[in-house]
Amino acid sequence: MNQFWDFDKIPELKIESHHYMPTQKAVHNANLTEMEVINNGPALHLRPIREVAHELGAIDWSFTEVDTRLPGHDIHPYPAKFIPQLPHGLISRLSGRGETVLDPFGGSGTTALEAVKLGRKAISIDANPLSALIGRVKTARLEPETLKALNSHHSVLLTHLEGGNLSPSSLINNYSSHAPKIVNQDKWFAETAYAELCLIKAYINELDSTSQDIALVALSRIVIKASFQDSETRYKSVPREVPMGETLRRYLREFTAVVKSVEKNEAATRYGLSQFLCDDIRLIGKEKLPDGIADLVVTSPPYGNATDYHLYHRFRLLWLGFDPIALGHVEIGSHLKHQRESSGFESYLEDMEAALATMHRALKPGRYAALVIGDSVYDKKTYDPADALYERADSLGFEACTIVDRAIHAVKRSFSHAGRRATSEHILVLRRKVTPTFIQISPAPYKLWPYEEELRLREVGLKQGDADPSLDIRLPSFEEDRSMYKRAAFSHSVQLEGGNVEPTWQAVLENGEAWRSTTRKDPKYVTHGIHSYKGKYYPQLAKSLLNISGFGPGATVLDLFCGSGTTLLEGYLNGYRTFGCDMNPLAAKISRAKLGVLELNPDTVREVVLNVRELLTSPPLNFPQHLDFVDENCREEILRWFSSPIAFKLNWLLGLLRRVSAGVMLDFLEVILSSIIREVSNQEPTDLRIRYRSEPLTDADVLGLFLNKLEEQFKRIEKFWKIRDNAPQDFLPSVITEGDNRKSDTFTKLGLEPGSVDLVLTSPPYGTALPYIDTDRLSLLFIMGLKSSDRKPVENGLIGSREISTAERRRLEQVELSEVLPSGSQKFISTMQNELESDLSAGFRKRNMPALMVRYLLDMSAALGQAKRLLRSGGEMMIVIGDNKTTINGKTMLIPCTDLIEEIACSQGMAVVERIDISVTTENFRHIKNAIVKNVVLRLRKP
Repeated sequence: MNQFWDFDKIPELKIESHHYMPTQKAVHNANLTEMEVINNGPALHLRPIREVAHELGAIDWSFTEVDTRLPGHDIHPYPAKFIPQLPHGLISRLSGRGETVLDPFGGSGTTALEAVKLGRKAISIDANPLSALIGRVKTARLEPETLKALNSHHSVLLTHLEGGNLSPSSLINNYSSHAPKIVNQDKWFAETAYAELCLIKAYINELDSTSQDIALVALSRIVIKASFQDSETRYKSVPREVPMGETLRRYLREFTAVVKSVEKNEAATRYGLSQFLCDDIRLIGKEKLPDGIADLVVTSPPYGNATDYHLYHRFRLLWLGFDPIALGHVEIGSHLKHQRESSGFESYLEDMEAALATMHRALKPGRYAALVIGDSVYDKKTYDPADALYERADSLGFEACTIVDRAIHAVKRSFSHAGRRATSEHILVLRRKVTPTFIQISPAPYKLWPYEEELRLREVGLKQGDADPSLDIRLPSFEEDRSMYKRAAFSHSVQLEGGNVEPTWQAVLENGEAWRSTTRKDPKYVTHGIHSYKGKYYPQLAKSLLNISGFGPGATVLDLFCGSGTTLLEGYLNGYRTFGCDMNPLAAKISRAKLGVLELNPDTVREVVLNVRELLTSPPLNFPQHLDFVDENCREEILRWFSSPIAFKLNWLLGLLRRVSAGVMLDFLEVILSSIIREVSNQEPTDLRIRYRSEPLTDADVLGLFLNKLEEQFKRIEKFWKIRDNAPQDFLPSVITEGDNRKSDTFTKLGLEPGSVDLVLTSPPYGTALPYIDTDRLSLLFIMGLKSSDRKPVENGLIGSREISTAERRRLEQVELSEVLPSGSQKFISTMQNELESDLSAGFRKRNMPALMVRYLLDMSAALGQAKRLLRSGGEMMIVIGDNKTTINGKTMLIPCTDLIEEIACSQGMAVVERIDISVTTENFRHIKNAIVKNVVLRLRKP
């Protein structure tokens, strides 16, 4: 079922009309040498069409002073391919990260490769099957098994060259079954070249998948030079002597060059999302190219009457197993077709209109198509197709934006005769008309809590009662809102009316490309599940709060109590600049590992993980009986909480990790180790308090547990690498430090200045609710070398700590509360003290409560004061806080942390925006009688 909105009920629905389009061609006056676009305002494609025309027209697109030979684009010759700076500049200006770029005349994959490099998804279509092959190789991923197959292929052919029988008759006899049928073969190939091509093709046919594609590209690179064809662009037989071994030697040289090119380019394309289709753009069906799938079209169509791809690529296509005649029948702009049918410019224009009709269908409303198109020459008369299509834009469903002229350098023109008559080309920019339409936003496939349903509505700009949050929501579609919908945490797909169903970024994060088939909520996606941390809130909530805060990607977000980094990771995944601090050394380490590993080179991470995995497959039969990798002052305590066999295994494993890694990678591996520490100790794992197991562990599969956890996290990281180009924004590095949020120097270390923060999103401790240091004390002991006496000051210094000395308690009891705390806090402390005075059964911990609460409130006041200092005017705090409880005189007494924190913040000049009621679970712990069962997001704003 859907929730329907009616356009008639929405006042002043403004649709930009084509009447805004400029009527003159743009004149360029700036040189585009730095291609990255830095823009603090709305994305260019969201601005009025006149601004788009002006900005594009202000750029010098000729690139006379720029090296156009960028990595990856030289992998295969291709007539009339356009320079990579053109699609790069257009894509970076007219689309956003994670969006889909379509090239309906894909050629050698220039647009697709640049789209992938820019973090977009690419769809490349071309009637020439060679195009799809080149594109796949340009964006190939070299897995270890692929490299192994390529090395074997090279080796076996090298043995043929250096010591084998290259007799043409022998090779033809043995391998000609792998060769294509070529009419007038002797006219076009020397016997030696033909025989060696047969040999090469036979061994290529033994390969599969990516390795075969790479070998076929290498073969395609040499076919013209191995034949008698005069050149890439001149179809004439010029016989010559071809020495025995020349063709095979040339193939091996080109094969090595292709592999090196792929390897060099792989870092930028390895996890790119691209699709290469062999089809006619005029006829391709919706099953292959769904309606509304593209956010931008960038293409360079064939020039009219300029060349014949099927003819110049004839021998390549034959040796690759394709049919050049079939390509000739569908080729647009063919010179031979013009001669054969006596067709003229109108025929070419009809083909281009049919192509534009498909582009229109594939484009989302309001999005752009940029065509780099040259003049056409028919019967010695020059025609301007850009002008012609510009004039017909309205009838084709487009608004004409602009035409930008660019000169073609003589050295760049590819054709010997007809093509060189054209000395300039044009960038025609059109926009699909914006028409009133709807967008359907579908919920997550799992059950939402009531507060999550309310948040879901708020994320898409609605309020409770506007729609049923458990159903699909149908809203008027405005281009500027679509990215907001795709960033939603509790919605999992969006669909423009009549268009393609697209997953939200959250759906892809949780479930990858299988987002349609899942029915479960995953709170451990990417690195969220790397380490348990008590009291943390879950990532979907953090993301939703970021969304409803109104501060979009690029905003600066601070977490004062970063814990295990939930806010920081969600901010990173959603394009925010995040900063975090925590006094708990392990918390800071977990946060650094969570985010830092995502910024490392994937090759580095994979290499270290594979190395660790291999080393763990052959551990020593007897582990060394010592603890040389832990602090000597910690060894006695370690042996009280771990059996000797387990302690020695942990020590050996810790030493191995420190030998094979350092820095962020070591943080990552040590956090993985920390995540199993409690499980293999003799501390009761389900109790927050320090208690021994009822049955001690004498031994455990430490290496197996670690390896399983490592494999699980590495798979999640690999999954993220594969889907990261779906992200609708860039990833900005996070800054994390171990430090005291009550002190200004902590934020100086983070590089934050007063007024530099847009949003503080944090979940502070809930007034003595959780013993953070006790919970993770064994990790602090074993991995971080903090013995009991070192941990004690850390525990005492944490806000919300339950530990307090007698002297500290007495000092706090003497504090004049009226001078340091607002009236609500004073009243609460006084009430608690009065109740305890009459409770004869209260123990020392209970009697410490008033002093502990005074300290907690003073500490929170100091931390909130720092937060306010850092916030800019209009900046906000969103504090996930909850009330907990205690028992005094046999009665339950509520500790109203939310009210107390709100009052303190208001006394410092913050203004209350709202409270958002949320709920949490109590996790699987025995010691939960004081657990929080209801939480609140306290939202405040700095005037």
